[in-house]
Amino acid sequence: MNRMKAVFKKEFRDSMRDRRALMMSMLPALLAPILMTFMFHMLAKNVVSTDELTVQVIGQQNAPDLIRYLKDKDVKFEDYKGVPKNDIQSEKIKLVLEIPDDYSEKFSKSESAVIYLHSDGSLKKSQAVERRLSKLIQQYSLTIGSMRLMIRGINPSIARSVSVKNKDYSTDASRAGQILAGLQMIILMAAFFGSAPTAIDTTAGERERKSLEPLLVHPLSSIQILLGKYFTVVSFGFFATIISVVMTALALDFVTLKSLGVDPKLTINMQVNIVLMLIPMALLAASLQMLTSLFAKSFKEAQSYLGFISFIPMATVFATMIGGAKGASWMYLVPVLGQQQLLSDVLRGEGMDLLQFLTVSCITIVLTLVILTVLAKLLRSERVVYGG
Repeated sequence: MNRMKAVFKKEFRDSMRDRRALMMSMLPALLAPILMTFMFHMLAKNVVSTDELTVQVIGQQNAPDLIRYLKDKDVKFEDYKGVPKNDIQSEKIKLVLEIPDDYSEKFSKSESAVIYLHSDGSLKKSQAVERRLSKLIQQYSLTIGSMRLMIRGINPSIARSVSVKNKDYSTDASRAGQILAGLQMIILMAAFFGSAPTAIDTTAGERERKSLEPLLVHPLSSIQILLGKYFTVVSFGFFATIISVVMTALALDFVTLKSLGVDPKLTINMQVNIVLMLIPMALLAASLQMLTSLFAKSFKEAQSYLGFISFIPMATVFATMIGGAKGASWMYLVPVLGQQQLLSDVLRGEGMDLLQFLTVSCITIVLTLVILTVLAKLLRSERVVYGG
């Protein structure tokens, strides 16, 4: 143990000296949660219009009842004179309501009166305002239609042959788990990003600097050398994971997504559960990266290989959250995929199932031990040590 600690201290001290590489490995864990949360915040702000609604209108004198109804719904109007297409595309205004001169004539004859909403569907803010105003106008239209039927002695419900009432059993937490798939990906990838530079430096880097061979000459077993290096790599990956979880929780505390129907927060208990479930994955990430780097012929080649390995967590998120793959019990038998399922459950507020956690953790640790055994044998191979 003392010899292994000596190797660990040596590798850890060397890694801490390379501050630029250390900072670059921790930046994704620091900044990615903030950027992703800010993106969701802006999406909620642009997609759903909750601000005071001010509409540019042409011909509001042609529909006084409609204008009065909309004003009662906290909609303000400003007379508009100009070219709607040019002003909307240049984002000077969001939307123009045009009421034709023949509106009052058709309305008084109980005919279908047409009004126009000028907007740009490619602009998120314009979409939000258009949906909000369209919904209010539809409500007005249904109210007038019902009144016309009642005047003629007809029950308005006759016009509605089928009524749909949606019973949504989702909770704020479950909807949050679906929307925040991007945050899942960042949290899962943190260990891979955090440990990658150290994994490369302690294997391909040392071999390229020709410092691996002198280390093997010392009276140390390959297991002692390997574990000293391995725990150094794991420590940085684990540290990046903790940073990612904490920064995600802090970022969610400073934004609100209520306009999207969710308001996700990470409690202390949820943060602890997430860190516990990701410990085995951090162990696996470090061993897998060291194995890949040891097979690489150079430092740059190892960087290229680990760039692809870091996208393994992204693939699991794409498969389940975007690809539509349904959660199943067999997923907890697959490392990384099982952790992604557990993380999804925690973010949805469902808690962490102990049996599923133990299952995927044990399988991940067993796979890690297998990789470490292979690594220990490779350190005794001259072909690997000399980069043949």
